[in-house]
Amino acid sequence: MQISMRSPSVLVLVLLAAACGSTSDSNNMPAANGGGVVQGTVMGGSQNMRVAVPSSSAATTTDTAGGFLLTGVPKGAAALQFSGGGQSATLATAAMVPGEFRRMTVSISGGSVTEHNEQTETEFEGTVDAIDGAVLTVAGRKVAVTDATKIRKDDVAATLADLTVGTPVEVEGTLNADGTVTASEIRVEDRNDVDRVAFVGTLTQITGNTLTVGGLTVNVGATTAIVKGDTTLTLADLMAGDRLLVRGAVQADKSINATRIRVLQREREDEHEEMHVTGKVAAVGTDNFTIGDSVITVDAKTEFEGSGLHGLADLKPGDSVFAEVMKQADGSLLAEEVKKFTPTMQPMPSM
Repeated sequence: MQISMRSPSVLVLVLLAAACGSTSDSNNMPAANGGGVVQGTVMGGSQNMRVAVPSSSAATTTDTAGGFLLTGVPKGAAALQFSGGGQSATLATAAMVPGEFRRMTVSISGGSVTEHNEQTETEFEGTVDAIDGAVLTVAGRKVAVTDATKIRKDDVAATLADLTVGTPVEVEGTLNADGTVTASEIRVEDRNDVDRVAFVGTLTQITGNTLTVGGLTVNVGATTAIVKGDTTLTLADLMAGDRLLVRGAVQADKSINATRIRVLQREREDEHEEMHVTGKVAAVGTDNFTIGDSVITVDAKTEFEGSGLHGLADLKPGDSVFAEVMKQADGSLLAEEVKKFTPTMQPMPSM
C-alpha cells in the first residue's frame, strides 16, 4: 500500500480524536500547536527527578535508570527544568519544532546541568525552504548534508540534486549545540495534498495490519517504517502496551495511514540501547576514541567506513565521524560502526 505524505503543520489531535469518537487519554496527545516528544536520560540525578518545560503543562519524572519520556512539548520550547533530590537546574535547549522527536542525554550536578550534544538526536518533518550549497533550511533549521547523509525518495537512494525548494522531507540527524542539524538521513515525502499528524499513544489492539493507538485507528502499510532507538522493527515486534509515536496521513474515514512508527517506552535496565554519537574526534586511545564528553570503545566487530578509514589507527583528532554505538549495562558506549565524513561548510551570515 502506498502511503501519501507531505509536511505541513501537525493537526490538532484532540479535535481529531473527538471526531473519531475516541475517549483516549488527552495526556497522550500532542499539544494543539503540534507538541513534540523528548526522550532522554539524566546522569547524576536522583530517582523520580521531575523534568518539565517552563511555563507549560509538559512534565514527567525519571525512572530508576534516569530515563524520562516527555510528551506534549510545545512548539518553540527552548528550556527544560530538572528538580528533585536537592538538585535544581534549568537547561537551555534548541527550540522545538512541531511534531519533533528528540533523544538526549544530560548530566546534572547541584545547580548545573549539561547536555551531551554529540548524543542529541532529532527527527522532524518540514518543507525545504532554502538551499545554500549542501545546507538546507527545513522548519526554520539549517540542515547540513554531508557525504555520509543518506537521502531516500520512494524508498530508493536519491541525491542532494533531487531536493528542491518546496520539497517536503523528514529529517533525522544530530542536533548540534548551535541549533543546526547534521543530517544522517533525509526522506523525501509524497506531495499529495493530505493532512499530516504526529501523536503519542498506547497501543491497545493489533488486528492484521491495523493498530489501535490512543483510541485512533492506524493503518500499517508496506512502506511504514517501524523503529525503536536506531533499530528497525517489524509489525510482529509490536505488542499491546507499547507507547508509540505515530506519524502519518489522515484518511477520509479518519483513520491514519502511518508513515513512521517509533516505539517510545523506556529501555529496561538490562537492555542495551542503540544510539548515535556525532562530532569531531577529540582524542584517540588504544581501544577507544572521544567525541565531546563521550568515550566510545571499539572491538574486533566494529566496522569502519569513509575515506582512508579502515580501523582505529586511521582515526585522528579533528576527524568528523558518525558513530553507531550500543550503550552497555554499565553506561559505557561500544561502537558498532564508525563513519568518517567531510563536514559541510555552513553559509556565512548575510551582512
